[in-house]
Amino acid sequence: MRPYILRVLSFPAAAVALLALALPEAGSAGAAASPGWQPALPVAAGAPASSAPYYVWYGGPGGASVVNGFTGRTVAAVASPDRTQILGIAAARDDRTFVLYTSHRFYELRLGRSGKPQWQAAVAGTPPPAGTSFAVSPDARLAAYPTGTGVTVVSLATGATRSWASGPDGDITDPSWAGDRYLAFQWQPLTGRGKAAAGIRLLDTRTSTSRPVLAASRLIVSAGKLPAGLRGLFNPVITPDGSKVVTAAWTGPAGSLTAEIAEFSARTGRLLAVLLPPVGMPGHGFPCTAVWTDPSGAHLMAFCGISGIVNGTRFTAVNLHLPDTSGITFSPFLAW
Repeated sequence: MRPYILRVLSFPAAAVALLALALPEAGSAGAAASPGWQPALPVAAGAPASSAPYYVWYGGPGGASVVNGFTGRTVAAVASPDRTQILGIAAARDDRTFVLYTSHRFYELRLGRSGKPQWQAAVAGTPPPAGTSFAVSPDARLAAYPTGTGVTVVSLATGATRSWASGPDGDITDPSWAGDRYLAFQWQPLTGRGKAAAGIRLLDTRTSTSRPVLAASRLIVSAGKLPAGLRGLFNPVITPDGSKVVTAAWTGPAGSLTAEIAEFSARTGRLLAVLLPPVGMPGHGFPCTAVWTDPSGAHLMAFCGISGIVNGTRFTAVNLHLPDTSGITFSPFLAW
């Protein structure tokens, strides 16, 4: 299949005209006035996972692929828009809007009803370093990513940034949006002073940037108060309504490399359910994470040794045709 790419136009009038050509399929009446940031074809709250079949991933410098996860069929190839390597991909909540970045800038990729790319356009903002996991807000207006010294939120409409410093006591990983304002992330202490703050934290991205990130955020799932048998968390995802955190968790003896997918209350930090039971992860392991959740957070897809769909807390094994990344995470290589 030939790489699919729409040439990025560098002047506003042309970009608006390009988007206007895509409007009949997108079905979004006001989009031409503001290219991007207006997700088309939203997945309804409570919709089954099969209504969101497409993911985008890249496995090398040649570009990215759009894949129907339920059939395994590659729908389209997406070449890098500026002829440099794609370094990261994240998804908005509509299952049609994806944001990718290269070493030069962010780009928004919009898929049509059949999963074929409709258009790809440069958007504002300075991208993160290569390989950094980042998250896009549900409305695709904001991106958030760790910086090594804190966390930054950048407007994809204006390029304006807001940053909170972490200092030397800990590291921020795995950003995840709850709505278009609150950002969840994992805090991993690097010194004894940061130990009490370890776990999943929630940041109001409208709060003052004059405060360090620990003061500006609150701990919602404490790594120091995990239930017996759990040794640590990784790859957390907060549900769109902000009520629950779905996360992989290390389990069992220290040398066992066993992990499960667990669900915690974001309000109390209490373990609510084990969605996928513990599975051994020898060697480099395999991705163990939630890969998609509908806007209500009631239905999700996950992978941890086996892939499938979770409705409430009931897991049904389904082959989602996910690539083997030979690591414990899909991010930033794959977005669903």
